[in-house]
Amino acid sequence: MKAISLYITVTLSIVLIGCKKPSNRYDTAMTVMIDETDQLPVYPTSQTLLAPFKLADNPWQQGLQITLVGITDKDVNTAKVVSLPKEDRLTGNITVRRAKVQRFVTDVQANLSQFDSTRNYPHSIIFRAIEHQATILAKRSSRHRYLLVYSNLRENSEVNFYNPQTLAVLQQHPDLIKKQFETNSPLPSLKGIQIWFLFAPKSYRENNLYIPIARFYEQVYKAHDADVHIETQFSLP
Repeated sequence: MKAISLYITVTLSIVLIGCKKPSNRYDTAMTVMIDETDQLPVYPTSQTLLAPFKLADNPWQQGLQITLVGITDKDVNTAKVVSLPKEDRLTGNITVRRAKVQRFVTDVQANLSQFDSTRNYPHSIIFRAIEHQATILAKRSSRHRYLLVYSNLRENSEVNFYNPQTLAVLQQHPDLIKKQFETNSPLPSLKGIQIWFLFAPKSYRENNLYIPIARFYEQVYKAHDADVHIETQFSLP
């Protein structure tokens, strides 16, 4: 009897261990910010966001949670969260898992479509919006953390990057602008976070306006230990 009882106990333990959900269901936390104050040359799609993760080839062992949030003239904006929790191939069903992956892709695209138009916002609160989302992401325990910013980065609040004099100060004395921003929006350590500034200038003039601002943001966020990329498209090695 004791042998049978021991066998049952061990068997149940193995089953419970196998069915136990992972302590962290999301390997990757991604926040995607989309500027709604200006028409963008390129908007994100589910394909461009998810292609680097190769979910079709590896549907298992990848848990992704994506937060979609707009950049507007307000400090508080609605965030949409779309999730694909990690699952174990030993206890899962590949057909069901692929269906969940497809639903995840569809849900990402459906939520992204809400940001595909320009609204008539009189101002652009960009630095504070990015700082807020970066701070939230810094508290996440996911092994991979990405902050994607689709914007021309033209701040138009207390600091106005549409003002030529402000742009001149930005290029000659960037620390003055940095101090002004960070006085009200201090940044924590962002070690382990990748920040991608994603924009595709349509002209030489637009490029010359964008790059100094993007380099300024790069300087600010690298100073807080973030890994910063200035690109036109999100990609992974």
